[in-house]
Amino acid sequence: MIPRMLLAAAVIWLATAAGAQETAGIGVADSPQRVRHAVPQAGDAVTTLRYFRIQKGSYAEFVQVSREGVWPFFEKIGARVVGMWQVIHPQGVDDADTASADYDEVWLITRYASISHWRATRDMAALGGNGDDYRAAIKALARRRELTIASDVRFLQGPDWHNPPQYLPPMD
Repeated sequence: MIPRMLLAAAVIWLATAAGAQETAGIGVADSPQRVRHAVPQAGDAVTTLRYFRIQKGSYAEFVQVSREGVWPFFEKIGARVVGMWQVIHPQGVDDADTASADYDEVWLITRYASISHWRATRDMAALGGNGDDYRAAIKALARRRELTIASDVRFLQGPDWHNPPQYLPPMD
């Protein structure tokens, strides 16, 4: 059994930006960090297709911490989240695989101005400062990491097609 004082100290440490950031595997920026941006750089936009294998039944929390903690900061530093989807396994679809009893699967699509932009977002505080929104993002990333069993990312490049899908059901 963990002594209460030790447990309380661990909770306080994790609640700090440094503790949450270290838990998330991201470098620590303790003192206030001001940010001033240069002129936006043109580049060849990239889309990341990130796959997560997460703890079974944790999708709703995974999306919530992303939506409330991670995405607002990443949008502040120029990334554009397209969406996050849970993989479903519909019955009666020939090519659909079966769901795992051990984990859920998630896809996240995010747009960046360039590979250089994506690389720069790995040092979040340098792009967006280390204020309250930064601390919320670090805490949310730490929670997502706790829920994640495995993850990988793919980089895609090509033009957007600005014509969203539409379902036009036939009339009788």
